[in-house]
Amino acid sequence: MNFCPKCGTAVKAPAHFCPSCGFDLSTAGESATTDTTQPTAQPSQTAPISNETVTNPTPVTPTATRSQAATASVAPDAPIDYQSNLGLIGAMKQYFQNYVNFNGRMSRANFWWAYLGYMIVYVAVLIIDLSINSNVLMGLVTLVFAVPSLTSFSRRLHDSNYSFTNYFWVLLPVIGWIYLIILICKPGDTQANRFG
Repeated sequence: MNFCPKCGTAVKAPAHFCPSCGFDLSTAGESATTDTTQPTAQPSQTAPISNETVTNPTPVTPTATRSQAATASVAPDAPIDYQSNLGLIGAMKQYFQNYVNFNGRMSRANFWWAYLGYMIVYVAVLIIDLSINSNVLMGLVTLVFAVPSLTSFSRRLHDSNYSFTNYFWVLLPVIGWIYLIILICKPGDTQANRFG
């Protein structure tokens, strides 16, 4: 039994034409008989090429989907860090982003970093004002920092599960300030509380 060199179909020996594609086997002569392995090799070569073109795009999509699903599943289950430490720059950024926000919480570390940033600005402006013998810059700094100072105190008290009304202990001389500082220095709740 011979094979058609063009399409690889099995052809009986006395046939002069391929029953499948109509190729003239008499012109091929010996090439039809000698190339008996070629027709079987051609389908096997073309099959992987077609499979590769079909299968190559599919692994990319499931991999991306799995990574997206993994990040989506990690984010909601990740515990909230209520006692974060953002450092000086991060705490100052949070301090001004929550400029008029009395709700929520502020960790003890972030509160003291923001307070340190406030003191650095205050001392720098004080030195400048003393050198030019003016109080204009100090007045501007006081106005800029007045509201966020109150909101940061509110959020810091909330972190320890105290309401902002405890801030008004400052109206009581000496003892009120000491009590407020004690409340501010208390560690915050590591879990969610009534303020967030």
